[in-house]
Amino acid sequence: MTITAFKRQKKHLTGLILSDGREILLDNDTCTDFCLKQDAEITEERLQELIYDSEYRRAKSRALWYLDRADRTEKGLYRKLCEAGFDKKASAAVVARFVEVGLLDDRRFAENFAERCKDANISPRETVRKLYEKGISYDMAKETVSETETDEETQIRALIEKKYARKLELENGAEKVYAALIRKGFSFSAVRNVLKKYSEELEYSEE
Repeated sequence: MTITAFKRQKKHLTGLILSDGREILLDNDTCTDFCLKQDAEITEERLQELIYDSEYRRAKSRALWYLDRADRTEKGLYRKLCEAGFDKKASAAVVARFVEVGLLDDRRFAENFAERCKDANISPRETVRKLYEKGISYDMAKETVSETETDEETQIRALIEKKYARKLELENGAEKVYAALIRKGFSFSAVRNVLKKYSEELEYSEE
């Protein structure tokens, strides 16, 4: 099998025209680094090596583009690359390389994410759920959240004062606030305790 021609494509790709009629799209740098030339003989094994090298380069470039816009977990980046159509083997290799050089760090991601959730008064339970959805293991998510966790009742109190104080003054307001806080992932007992204390304080201040 021989290379009969090269066909320039957009987005840094070159079409490799083969004597068997196939056209294989390769990254331009792959063509350059492997010194591909017209009329050169090429085996199927060598061709597959070229295809993988090209796919790895393109996946790596896309991964850097993703990370430039937002930090991601290992699973999150792998999933994103696969969804974009990149080969699973090449995607996994890119992720492994990024972990090796420190561009990906699930522990760092989890700690930063947990801190942002705490500042936003998102419940520990909800934070763990969100981390798990982003690809962090359940055990790491729980451990990280417990290390950064603020007392749950303190979080609920801060959220009430920031968002729900006026609603508590309305008819059936307490019930609606209670339901809203439960939906955010706070425990029943903590929500009940804070609302009880808050209600008692309001009654005392009105006397």
